[in-house]
Amino acid sequence: MIDSNEKYMNLALKEAIKGAGHVSPNPLVGAVIVQNDKIIGKGYHKLYGQAHAEVNAIASCHENPAGSILFVTLEPCSHHGKTPPCTDMIIKHRFKKVFIGTTDPSPHSAGKGVEILKKAGIEVHTGICEEKCRILNAPFFHYLSHGTPLIILKAAVSLDGSLATDSGDSKWITNEKSRKFAHKLRNLYDAVLVGKNTVLKDDPELTARYRSGRNPVRIVAEKDLGLPLDRKIFDGSAESMIITSESISASMETFYNDKGISLVKVSEKSGFLDLEKAFKIIGKKGIRSIMVEGGGTMHNYLLKNKLAHRINLFIAPKLIGSGRKFFFGSGFEKISDCIDLDIISSKNLDGDLYIDASIRYSD
Repeated sequence: MIDSNEKYMNLALKEAIKGAGHVSPNPLVGAVIVQNDKIIGKGYHKLYGQAHAEVNAIASCHENPAGSILFVTLEPCSHHGKTPPCTDMIIKHRFKKVFIGTTDPSPHSAGKGVEILKKAGIEVHTGICEEKCRILNAPFFHYLSHGTPLIILKAAVSLDGSLATDSGDSKWITNEKSRKFAHKLRNLYDAVLVGKNTVLKDDPELTARYRSGRNPVRIVAEKDLGLPLDRKIFDGSAESMIITSESISASMETFYNDKGISLVKVSEKSGFLDLEKAFKIIGKKGIRSIMVEGGGTMHNYLLKNKLAHRINLFIAPKLIGSGRKFFFGSGFEKISDCIDLDIISSKNLDGDLYIDASIRYSD
């Protein structure tokens, strides 16, 4: 049975997700305030640069929060940034206890908030629903550890693993509810990456059309710069970027920059653009997560080179046959070499199955 601390932290997690698409590069944070086992306030970090979850939760209280308990998904900040320290606000309002989902490993935090609260006489507990709190902000934690974006493969496939039929027909493998949910996922991530063929065949907008908030940065991998600039990905409704060959001239780069399209120039490895290098460059631009909506060849490259970290997979109850596979190309000879997935969550979407999983590579 779930205990009351986990119950209230789960409610704080539900608050946190409301900030999706509005707070990056900050993490998603939610807070719930409880007094005598009753919720008297709740809030979340609504917009980058504005008040944090703890401050919004305190502001929402319909009773004096003095002596109450605060549940917050991430360690309260203790430094002056775009907003004052949340620890100051917590101390000022004389909270009795603070339950924290997970500590913040950022250099300006790293346990400092916990220590400040303890020194002020507040009882502090950490690690409540910690795994859930870390999964919620996987891009944030990954970026702090590696300096590169978290890479998420997203695909809609048939039950036998096809992205499309042999002729390339793919509209629609999954149902409308799955497609709307996929657009909501775009709102969670900083950028979306596709290959040249996807742009030519589907002319996608790559925007989050079914949810308020900012659109992701739209990235296409295309080494020759041969894409027509009238494609929707270049329509100016969101930032656009092209990963391309380092052989592209400076004058050509200026031409694209003048049209509002930035280039990420990298070398080639075995006929493919060096996406590992590209991700490092993109990470330095502050992009902390990239959802890949590519084809089987791109998925193969990313998986074989151990560059992908998560999979968001929509599986429809259809059988296509040979088709164009999600993971196209040479496979593994031994089961022991295969890639394992650790399921984070799954969801039934009117008969389609959605799976969110982390990728575990063999040594």
